[in-house]
Amino acid sequence: MIYLDHAATTPANPQVIDAMAACMRAQWKNPSAAYAGAGDARAALRRARTAVAALLNATPQEIVFTSGGTEGNNQAMLAARGGHVVVSAIEHASVLNAARALCREVTLVPPDGDGCVPAEAVARALRPDTALISVQLANNETGALQPVAGIAALARERRVLMHCDAVQAAGHIPVDVKALGVDLLTLSGHKLYGPRGVGALYIRQGVAVPPLLRGGGQELGLRAGTEDLPAIAGLGVAAELARADMGAEAERERALLAGFVADVRSRIPGCRLLAENAPRLPGIAALLMPRLDAERAIAALDVRGVEVSGGAACASRERAPSHVYTAMGLSPQDAARVIRVSIGRGTTENDLRTAAEAFGEVYL
Repeated sequence: MIYLDHAATTPANPQVIDAMAACMRAQWKNPSAAYAGAGDARAALRRARTAVAALLNATPQEIVFTSGGTEGNNQAMLAARGGHVVVSAIEHASVLNAARALCREVTLVPPDGDGCVPAEAVARALRPDTALISVQLANNETGALQPVAGIAALARERRVLMHCDAVQAAGHIPVDVKALGVDLLTLSGHKLYGPRGVGALYIRQGVAVPPLLRGGGQELGLRAGTEDLPAIAGLGVAAELARADMGAEAERERALLAGFVADVRSRIPGCRLLAENAPRLPGIAALLMPRLDAERAIAALDVRGVEVSGGAACASRERAPSHVYTAMGLSPQDAARVIRVSIGRGTTENDLRTAAEAFGEVYL
């Protein structure tokens, strides 16, 4: 099978798997224990926290380990619990639904036709009682990068907290919390070749966020429960590996994907690349296929050995059209014709040549 759905999840790097296995064998003791025998576990926890902090240009004390992006996004919303929040209309469901459930009032800011949320539109949505703004760094369905630094500057001027869901971006492009100017930022291990069920929430020093889970004093008192140390160790290794060759891999993926899109367009007249004029992640392309139902096309491609999606994997079984595509101005009919292709470290030029041929066969 040719796997072209890396935006949904990535395969764990073998070095990540080795690190997790080694941790389960040798650092299995509770890192919160006071006796010397738990020292190796405490050291493993510190190493992972330092590695994740380095990926974000943060300090280790600003990193709280979570079970993934959904938990981190929910906890971030607690910083504005009971207040007014401004959220982009193309956020992941874990931001949108958490904001609706935990905050008193939510204002959604739509993107432009290229899937970018203008900073000016966010500014117009701010009110005297706004407690938090949440705008993702990169959209998980189109790959479009959002002007987070500019929006964060507005937030600082208005003394409003700024949260950024960087789950799709972290590990694929540079993510610098200081340059972005955000107060809160979320990432997830399984999106950067780490394990599932683990992530991190960056909380800028001085920002008060209530705990989502209450119990013991783990994770600086912000996330109760004995840490899943093997998963955390795996996330730390994944963060280190991502930093090592991020630039070169991004350029490789960008070139491969551009060639694939051109190949598909030559085979399918009228094929449209969403967010084509926006800065995008190097590995994601959302293709609108004329007269081609995405659900049936995905099944036909699967039979031909090519795995793609119609948008966010967590919503792939829903019958409603993608909220991202409709927010960009697509009709429900066109939104149902979009296929998302997302490549990764294991994708080859030959894979994409074969996939483009399969696209052409399905279209005919």
